[in-house]
Amino acid sequence: MMGGKKSGEKWVEIDAVIVGIKKGHLRFEIFVDPDLAFNYRRGEDIPIQEILKSFEIFEDAKRGERATDSLVKDAFGSDDVFDIAPEIIKQGEFRLTHEQRVQLVEEKTETIIQHISKRAMNPQTGHPHPPDRIRQAMEEAKVRIEPFINVDEQIPSVVKSLRVIIPISFESVKLQVTIPATYAGKGYNLVANAGVIKSESWNLDGSWSGLVELPAQKRQDLYDELNKLTKGQIRIEVVR
Repeated sequence: MMGGKKSGEKWVEIDAVIVGIKKGHLRFEIFVDPDLAFNYRRGEDIPIQEILKSFEIFEDAKRGERATDSLVKDAFGSDDVFDIAPEIIKQGEFRLTHEQRVQLVEEKTETIIQHISKRAMNPQTGHPHPPDRIRQAMEEAKVRIEPFINVDEQIPSVVKSLRVIIPISFESVKLQVTIPATYAGKGYNLVANAGVIKSESWNLDGSWSGLVELPAQKRQDLYDELNKLTKGQIRIEVVR
């Protein structure tokens, strides 16, 4: 049986980790299961009572210094650990295991690579940079991906670093596309794969209309694919 100490109707096991958050000049901490908390922070639906290793909130978890109910309520608007724990886990400082940090960095790195590959091009050739070339350039530029910073927030700094290594352009074009009902299903997939659909509607005759933003260099390919699919029965307009 794994050792531990009792705290708030639950034993704090030795594999528990601490997640803490600052509120003004105070810090509040909880004990959590490292794997469940990690997965919860990544978006998995896990009951909070399964994640918590203790049902108490601390000012200093290592020393066992419990936060008073009044301090907790002033900081969070509630003194119920089940109301407060989600905020601490999702927004607090998380002491990841080495394996968790490596996994999260790898996942975010791959997401950033795919985003850049899909939306950027080499202005010298007019073609997209393959994901492997972007990955190599990130390594050459010694780009550091942060595990708990949103991907969208990191992309601008990544691109700035990449521009020292490879030429990158994010020129885009917006197209208003209308696909006849007969071809709407397959046509929609072509449009969705080419870029980002900004708005869409299904018309009374079964046709589909949508506004799509895509890299400029992909415009002709989309024209060709939709014309081939619909045998020329496609309406595409450039939106200025």
